[in-house]
Amino acid sequence: MLVEEHLRNYLHLHKEDSNNSWSKGKACHTQPPPSPVAPSPRAEHSSDDLRTGNFQYIQDSGSQKLPGPHEVVFYSETEENPGVMLWRYPEPRVLTFVRITPVPFNTTEDPEISTAYLGDVLQVPCSLEYWDELQQAFVLYREFSLSESCACQLQLPSLSLTEQQKELVASDLWRIVLNHNGEGGDEQSSDSDCGSQLPCDQLVSPIALAACTRVDSCFAPWFVPSLGVSLQLAQLEVHLCHHLEQLGTVPSRKLHPFLPDRKLPQEQEFMVIGSREPQVFMRQWNNGPRHCQEMSFSTQLDCKLLEYRNLTHLQLLQSCALQGQATAMSCPQNTSLAVNVFVDPMFLNISQYAIHTMDTALLSWQQ
Repeated sequence: MLVEEHLRNYLHLHKEDSNNSWSKGKACHTQPPPSPVAPSPRAEHSSDDLRTGNFQYIQDSGSQKLPGPHEVVFYSETEENPGVMLWRYPEPRVLTFVRITPVPFNTTEDPEISTAYLGDVLQVPCSLEYWDELQQAFVLYREFSLSESCACQLQLPSLSLTEQQKELVASDLWRIVLNHNGEGGDEQSSDSDCGSQLPCDQLVSPIALAACTRVDSCFAPWFVPSLGVSLQLAQLEVHLCHHLEQLGTVPSRKLHPFLPDRKLPQEQEFMVIGSREPQVFMRQWNNGPRHCQEMSFSTQLDCKLLEYRNLTHLQLLQSCALQGQATAMSCPQNTSLAVNVFVDPMFLNISQYAIHTMDTALLSWQQ
């Protein structure tokens, strides 16, 4: 709908310009065409976004609504969900400075606990996360801990143009999760069920966190990807077959002197390579002559092989996780490529049946 609206406005303006040019005749060509202007490198900085009065505080009553622009929403801690503070900017912004002063803990439920002891020892694990439009999920950005005695300042990437562009994460929706469990971002969508809504005792209130948090941000057009592509599938399978009426008609030497009785099915599926929930995300940033492309992928791989003795599937490769990331930076001076691939431990089951099946397949394909 947004693309349609932009196209409609563009075509309407283009039509008006054509009408004006036609009415003016040749006079419109007397002025020289405007020279192309490079995009302005200036960026818009803001300081202490949440506490300067530009944002409206909303205490959520269990509806789990997402904040609108210039709004901060607080989710109280429940038995199944941690306390959360969410805020939204009117445009995607990069956080340049995050500092949280000592937060007072709520220890009124247990008067035997010493406040000084809490300030020195007890810490509340938290996470700073951003909403990724391509993945449609919150992604972990930084982890930190709150205490009553020490301030916490997050280490964030510099805005220098020499930095890797992918490190400058720009998003309009950010959140801080209290009592973070360390398992990364929330993979649930924004309209998912939130489970139990029964309030429970919490050491830190999300509202108290807002009063102690300073967030500086910055907006510039080159922080936002100019292109984003998301590809997500439920299942992807590759079935390998050989056709005995065309291939593999010559009997295997290893089976000599035995000959097949020609009662085998002429089309045999000997291997199934499966990829469960493959996901590919691609982004591109443009900043004048500088270009940056990033691709990330993840999936669960497995491989099954036909076992001829019992005509069953033999698990050749146990299911394992595969994920990776590739980044290409191109400048007028040079081009760099960085690739990271992470694979879980892989378990291969190799037996006489597997060797026989692979030998039969190779023999048929070679013919």
